Amino acid sequence: MMFTRSLALLARYALIASALLGFFAGRPAHAQYRGPISATAPTFSLDTPTAYENTPFTPPVEHMYQPWANLVKDLNRRGIGIVVDYTSESALALDGGNAGDAGYAHQIGVELDLDWSKLVGWRGFTTHAVAVNRAGHNMAADFGDRSLNGFQEIYGGGGNVGVHLVYVYGTQDLWGGRLQIAAGKMPVNIDFSASPLFCTFMNKSMCGNPKSLTRGDPGYGTYPGSTYGTRFRLWPMHGMYVQAGLYGVNPDLNTNRYDRTGFNFSTNRYTGIYVPVEFGLIPTFGPHNLVGHYKFGVAYDDANYADNYLDIYNNPAPLTRKPFRTDNGKTQIWVEGDQMLIRNGHGPLNGLYVMAGLVRNDPRTSAYLYQFYGALVDRGIFHSRPQDTFGIELSRTTASPDLVAAQRIDYALGRKLPGNTTYPQSHLTVLEVTYSFHVTRGLSMQPDYQRIMRPNLQRNKPAIDAIGLKVHAVF
Repeated sequence: MMFTRSLALLARYALIASALLGFFAGRPAHAQYRGPISATAPTFSLDTPTAYENTPFTPPVEHMYQPWANLVKDLNRRGIGIVVDYTSESALALDGGNAGDAGYAHQIGVELDLDWSKLVGWRGFTTHAVAVNRAGHNMAADFGDRSLNGFQEIYGGGGNVGVHLVYVYGTQDLWGGRLQIAAGKMPVNIDFSASPLFCTFMNKSMCGNPKSLTRGDPGYGTYPGSTYGTRFRLWPMHGMYVQAGLYGVNPDLNTNRYDRTGFNFSTNRYTGIYVPVEFGLIPTFGPHNLVGHYKFGVAYDDANYADNYLDIYNNPAPLTRKPFRTDNGKTQIWVEGDQMLIRNGHGPLNGLYVMAGLVRNDPRTSAYLYQFYGALVDRGIFHSRPQDTFGIELSRTTASPDLVAAQRIDYALGRKLPGNTTYPQSHLTVLEVTYSFHVTRGLSMQPDYQRIMRPNLQRNKPAIDAIGLKVHAVF
């Protein structure tokens, strides 16, 4: 009954969104208030609200091959945007009990953006679709780390699949660009708790979004996975937005139980509705327009989940050996911000940023309770190399105390532990230092260093030092 009501609610809002898209078709949509895509990552943040500047319907990227770049520019003028890019991430372990282990992973991405105002006169309406090929090896698995940590964020989700459909959705701008409605098959993380600064880093715990959100709740679908959904974003005034969405919850997303290719359009594995709401401020300070991005978000998932500790009689399940209690609903909260301290150029990413954030999950049913992070990102630190980017970040994730309590009982009794672990968990700390060199048009190379403390959140696992290299090319 709960799933039937949830599916009906999702269908109702999708119909409303579709009706609004059609009703306002052809009405003028002027200035848009969205921000830029990441300068050091695949093109998956087109609609992220990060700055005052307008965002074109397709990413303004550099291309390595000039004749192709000229053709793409001509297509852009006609309302057709095409981006083909390649990202590889390689890592080598220096210690941690598996010194010498290495991993390589890559993504080949193809993006198609269509501006229907230029194609057929449907003003303010654009569509976006992305498909990727992902393959390689996740080096974290060599260390028995099944947590949100991953040396190569590009691995996973659509890994080792020839073609994986990431998303296909449309957006309609209304009221001079102050209201936007999106509907289709899309990830949550392209809009909520999103920042183009996150993928300055290569570790999975940060790139794309703080991963305790998606690992804390399957309703928070993350790239390259997507579910049916709709999102409304309103700019009540310059530099302030509020957005809300409705997304299907699919706990088997990107698995063989549902579909690893992304081309399964059924809802047979959906279990509920995920409802995120986010409020954001984007102020600027001083004569150099030092821009900041501040956001507060809360989300509710109405699906049912097994409790981490209590049984059906509200007693400790590891002691009674009774079935775990079923809890209805999860809540997530995130508070995040970044602020430019020094400007190095005219673009919204050209400068020294300080970043910080906090994510909290429901300890009853999530594997993680908190994730804290802090970072510095400096693009254009050297005037002679304005497109180089330096970054350093520190992230700490704590385990759910309810899950740890269950693990401690099972460990004391010599049983197999829940949570893909061999020892009661506590916390995970990731330190990463990286520098992206802009080699030539459309090509960057990024040496990387990571130190993972308490892999898989286990005290009995030694820290891992690893070096890596990320290569990003836009053809």
